[in-house]
Amino acid sequence: MPDTAARFVWKLARRHSWGSPIPADELIRLVARTEDYDELEATLEDDVLELPFIVQSPEGVYIPNGQDTHVAAASYLQEQTEVDEFTIKATLSRLPEDWPNEE
Repeated sequence: MPDTAARFVWKLARRHSWGSPIPADELIRLVARTEDYDELEATLEDDVLELPFIVQSPEGVYIPNGQDTHVAAASYLQEQTEVDEFTIKATLSRLPEDWPNEE
């Protein structure tokens, strides 16, 4: 998964309980590989937090637990990553039965 912003979204989808935000510092540590912390922080602030299905509260960053946000996040992951549809659907619990083929 080469796109750093997509790695943030994937970690959010995989690592938090719905409705339980992950503090930004912890999220950056989860995403970190060899990237510089400041670069990751900038990606989080400039790219990830701008996505319409990502929310930041005083408690942290999260994907809200609703069908519209899950569909948006799933579509983003489908376009930006190589994660297969089955894994995305198993991860985002609020997707409609016919995702990704819904009209």
